[in-house]
Amino acid sequence: MPPDPVPGHGRPYDHGGRQPAQRGLPHLLGGLAARPRLDHLVPGRPRVPEADPAGHHSEGLAVRPAGVLLSGDHYRQPRRPGPAGRPRPGDAAVVAARRQHHRLRRAPRVSAPTDVDFDRLVAELVERVLDDPTGALGPSVYETARLVSLAPWLDGDAARVRYLLDEQRSDGSWGGPGGYALVPTLSATEALLAVLGREGGELPLPPAALVEAARRGLAAAAALVACSAEEPVPSTVVFFMVIPALVEGINARLAVLGGGPVQPLALPHGLTDEALRGLRGGAWRNPLAGHYLEIVGPAAVGAAEMEPVDGVVGCSAAATAAWLGPREPADPAHPSVRFLRQAQERGSGAVAAMTSIVYYERAWIAGNLATAGVEREVLAPLLKELPGDVGRSGAPTAPGFAYEAETSAIVLTALARLGAPQEPEYLWQYDARSHFMSTIPEHEPSTTTNAHILEALGCHLADGPAEGDRYRDAVARIASWLRDRQGPDGSWSDKWHASPYFATMRCALALHRYAGPASAEALGRSVDWLLHRQHEDGSWGRWDGTPEETAYAIRTLLELTADGDARSEEATQAVHRGCAFLLKQGLDAEHHPPLWIGKELYAPGHLVHAAVLGALIAARR
Repeated sequence: MPPDPVPGHGRPYDHGGRQPAQRGLPHLLGGLAARPRLDHLVPGRPRVPEADPAGHHSEGLAVRPAGVLLSGDHYRQPRRPGPAGRPRPGDAAVVAARRQHHRLRRAPRVSAPTDVDFDRLVAELVERVLDDPTGALGPSVYETARLVSLAPWLDGDAARVRYLLDEQRSDGSWGGPGGYALVPTLSATEALLAVLGREGGELPLPPAALVEAARRGLAAAAALVACSAEEPVPSTVVFFMVIPALVEGINARLAVLGGGPVQPLALPHGLTDEALRGLRGGAWRNPLAGHYLEIVGPAAVGAAEMEPVDGVVGCSAAATAAWLGPREPADPAHPSVRFLRQAQERGSGAVAAMTSIVYYERAWIAGNLATAGVEREVLAPLLKELPGDVGRSGAPTAPGFAYEAETSAIVLTALARLGAPQEPEYLWQYDARSHFMSTIPEHEPSTTTNAHILEALGCHLADGPAEGDRYRDAVARIASWLRDRQGPDGSWSDKWHASPYFATMRCALALHRYAGPASAEALGRSVDWLLHRQHEDGSWGRWDGTPEETAYAIRTLLELTADGDARSEEATQAVHRGCAFLLKQGLDAEHHPPLWIGKELYAPGHLVHAAVLGALIAARR
C-alpha cells in the first residue's frame, strides 16, 4: 500500500547502480516477456521462480538485495536456506488437524442460489483484472484538484474545475465522512483559489461561481479543523505533512477572494508544520516521498532523485504534475506528459487516487478467492506478472512505488496458497521485535500489515522450514501484538482501511489460522461483536451498510464459528441474512463507497468485487 514514512528516514533501495527496467503500467498493459511464470503450475508441486546471482528478477527488474537491516544503511546478508528441515514433533498433526477442520466446515452454511453462475463471475473478474492494471479506481478529488493547481497547462483543465464544483456537497465540503473530508476539502479549495489567481487568459468557469465555491469550501474546512479539538484528524497517508502544505497554500491565496480580509485557516489541533519543513529541507530525497512529491514545492520540478517509471512519478498523477512543473513542457512527447494526458482523458478530466495497485490487487484477490474455495488453476493467471523473487527481494504495491512489507507478504501468501511457495526471507528486515513494520521506518504500525505477515510466515512454517524456531517465535510475537491491539469490543482498526470490519477480518483470520488456541478468547469477542453489529437489512458497515464490509463480516463468521459451536446457529442465521443482502445489492454494484485509506479515501473496484464473490462462494462450501 502507499508508503507511510517518517520524514527524512526513508532509505533509498540499492539497485546496483542501474535503474529498474520494464516496470511501468505500459509494460504491464502490453504484456510481459515473463508472462509464463506460473504456466507450468501443477497442483501440489511448488515452482519457485529463480533469480540470477545478482538478485535481479528474470524479467530485468533490479531489486533491493535481501538482508536484515542493521544500524545505519548496512545490511546483514541472510544465510543461505539450508535443506528442508523436519517439522517439530506435533507440527504435522497440527497442520493435518487444521486442514481437517476446514474440510469439515465445507458443508453449506447457506442455501446456494440456483441462478448465480459463480464460476462465470470469477472467470470474468479475473479477465477484467488482467485487462485493467489500474485497479478500477474511481476519480479522486484530492489528486484532480492538485492537477488544477499544479498543471494549468494540461488538457482537460475546465473539465477538472467543473468536476470539483459538481462534487462539492451542500455543506461546502468534499470527500469522505467526518474528518476524512478535510484533506480533499483543503485540496479542492486551494485549487479553486489557484484558478482565481491565474494571471492572463480566461478562467475556465465564471469567476462568481468559483468564488462562491471557494468561500463555501473555506468555511467547511474551518469547521472540520474546529472539530479536530474533539476528534483527531484521521490518519490518511502523510496527513501530518499534506494538511500543513494545503493550509499554507490556501492562506497564501486568500486575497483573490476580494471583499476585504479573510480569516486565515488554522492547523488542526495538535498538528504543526515541522514535518513538512523537514521534508522540504531535503528529507524528500528518498523513494517513499515519490508518492507525495506534490507537497515538496519548487524543488520537486525536474528532481533527478525522482526518475519517473514509464512517465509516472510515485504512482501518482499529482506527484507527476509536480515533477513536470507549472509551465507546459517543451516536449509534448515526453513520457510524463503523455501519461498525464492519457490519465485525464480516461477520467474525462479527473484522475484516480493512484495510477495502479496492480501487484497488491492481484495477489490479494488470488489469496482471498483461494481460501474461499476457488480452484488454483482459475486464479494462477493473476500471479503470472508479479515480481519473481519476492521471497528475497520483496514487492511494491505497483511499479513505481517503494518496496514494502505488506504487499510482499500478500504476494508470498498468494503464491503459497496456489502451490508456488517461497521462503519469506525479505520480511525479516522489517522485524521490530514486538511486531513487524510496513516500511523502514514508519509513522505508525499497521495491524493488517502484521496480519498479512503472520499469514506469510505461518504458510511457510507449515512446510517445516529449517529455521522453524525462528518462524515460530515471530508468529508468537506477532500474534501477541495483535491480541494486545484488539479493541475492548472485539474489533480491530487499521491505518489502511477506514472500516473495522476489514481489519477485524484480516487480524481474526490470521490469528485463527496460525495462533488459534492462544487466541480463542480474543476471537470469541470478535464473533460477539460481529453478531451484535449486523444491520436490520442483513448488512454490516461502519456508517451505512455496504457490500464490501458485509463480505468481510461473513468471511470472519464463517471461519470462526465451526458447526457445533455454541454460537453456530446464530452465526449461520447472520451469514444467511448477510448473503441475502449481497445477492440483492452486492453482485451487480458498479460503484462502492470509498473505504480504503490513501491520501484520501478510495475504492478499488476489482478488489471489492472479489471480496463479495469470495464471501458468497465461501458460504456455499
